[in-house]
Amino acid sequence: MSALKLQTLTPHLYRVPLDQPVVTSFGTMRARWALWVCVRDPDGVEGWGEVWCNFPDSGALHRCRLLQEVFTPLLPVLRGDDPAQLSAQIAARTRILRLQSAEYGPLDQCAAGLDVAIWDLHARRLGQPLYEVLHRALQPTTPSPASPRVRAYASGINPQGAGQTLERAAQAGQRAFKVKVGFGDDIDLRTLQEARAAAGDRWLAADANQGWTLEQAQAFLPQLEEFNLAWMEEPLAADAPAIDWQALRAFAPMPLAAGENINHLPAFHAALQHWGLGVMQPDLAKWGGFTGCLEVVRQSRAHGVMYCPHYLGGGIGLMASAHLLAASGQDGLLEMDVNPNPLRTEALSGALMPQEGWVGLPDSPGLGLTPNLAAMKAWAQPLPI
Repeated sequence: MSALKLQTLTPHLYRVPLDQPVVTSFGTMRARWALWVCVRDPDGVEGWGEVWCNFPDSGALHRCRLLQEVFTPLLPVLRGDDPAQLSAQIAARTRILRLQSAEYGPLDQCAAGLDVAIWDLHARRLGQPLYEVLHRALQPTTPSPASPRVRAYASGINPQGAGQTLERAAQAGQRAFKVKVGFGDDIDLRTLQEARAAAGDRWLAADANQGWTLEQAQAFLPQLEEFNLAWMEEPLAADAPAIDWQALRAFAPMPLAAGENINHLPAFHAALQHWGLGVMQPDLAKWGGFTGCLEVVRQSRAHGVMYCPHYLGGGIGLMASAHLLAASGQDGLLEMDVNPNPLRTEALSGALMPQEGWVGLPDSPGLGLTPNLAAMKAWAQPLPI
């Protein structure tokens, strides 16, 4: 097969206002965004990726401009035998701009979405599902899974009405759930009591979104033993020193989880070595794409830490996360937002529907989906770019 070469890069940007905002410890999302990137090779084969742009609102437009002004001009010089080679070239050619602008996050997120699109294009050229191609990259001597399915959990459950939201998720086929905490001890305890009552003895986790200091977390986490939580996610900030994570590990009656806000491989390696994590959660639309997160999966396996992809965005990134989880060979769970979002549901066109807590992956080439852009107009207004 001829070398990978990209001819065009087209961003697609959408926004959907929310009737029920998504509340986190760092802010409130009053709209959902999706920034999709489509690449096409000279033979007309396409690949699709998604760029993280959840918050703040203005960030989505900025990342779209970066795709147009920084990444599209790189296309003529990108060429290689596999997606990792192209991603390495993209990183090398944007390195000085990252230093000059200090815009590490937006540039990394654009590169991540582009990386996913290149892998999708590569798998479509091969005529193979992405989970097969990714599995070979991870475990070249082990057969890839046939008709894979992965466990899932319902995420994005706000404190207000947590029990009712959880019950609706259960009716929709979910059997595992994660609630948001970090809003004060009284509110958090009430949220967990409601959630545990609704969940019964089913799987339940909590996410503090970096909302506590070490002292606050040390005082609060021991009170949660009765809730039998599968993990506590981001109890500390991603830049907290390793000694703080180690100290908290001694107090926590549940495993600790983190990773969505770690943004370079040495930091992932240090967290796996020194934080005492039970769960590693990179977000492939926020950092690394498949190329970077494949290495995080390898390192997580080597340290005996469960890989569970973080994800809270549109349908393309969710499908990409499912493919990498299926390829990983680990028993992690796929994060699935319970909040209404046509940028997720309409893009998936019925795929990844939970049944008894599991979702199956399509076995068609690449991601197994191509978003119906015409249909999207009925739900979300494409923004002028």
